[in-house]
Amino acid sequence: MLRDQARKFLTEKCPPKTVRKVLESDGQYDKALWKQIAEMGWLGTAIPEQYEGLGLGHLELCVIAEEMGRVLAPVPFASSVYLATEAILLAGSEEQKKKYLPKLAVGEIIGTFAIAEGPQPPSPKTIKATFRGGKLDGVKSPVTDGEIADFAVVLARSSDTAGERSLSLPLSTSKPPVSLAAR
Repeated sequence: MLRDQARKFLTEKCPPKTVRKVLESDGQYDKALWKQIAEMGWLGTAIPEQYEGLGLGHLELCVIAEEMGRVLAPVPFASSVYLATEAILLAGSEEQKKKYLPKLAVGEIIGTFAIAEGPQPPSPKTIKATFRGGKLDGVKSPVTDGEIADFAVVLARSSDTAGERSLSLPLSTSKPPVSLAAR
């Protein structure tokens, strides 16, 4: 039923000419479509009800994601819903969950996850960005939807020890989140 609803909605609201219009313009995403998707509740699909989401699961999120991919929806769904929301759900403090998840669920804010530092695959050995004394330093590139995101969850080194235990996921609200280097 959810797949049928998503397919019908997206077929009607996101035909190829809508995608082409965004690709051929200076716009980075279709704001009207984003708002309509938020009104459908899809941004909060996997967000628990206690944070104003639908409280469904990842299977339902995958159904919607598949339909979004089918029409090439020009919206920041992947960065905001799969990446930022999931990072906060998995690693965020209760305070961060209460602050960000309700706003993500209704499309009030857009988030992203800044992990890459160039063309090499990110790994504990290749992460150079640091988070020390409450300050981020480094460059993350590319950052999916970084230019439009209101915040980024950033993978950064928080100690000099080797391995993944030296990494943390601070939230950056500096604009633009793609430029984390405060040099």
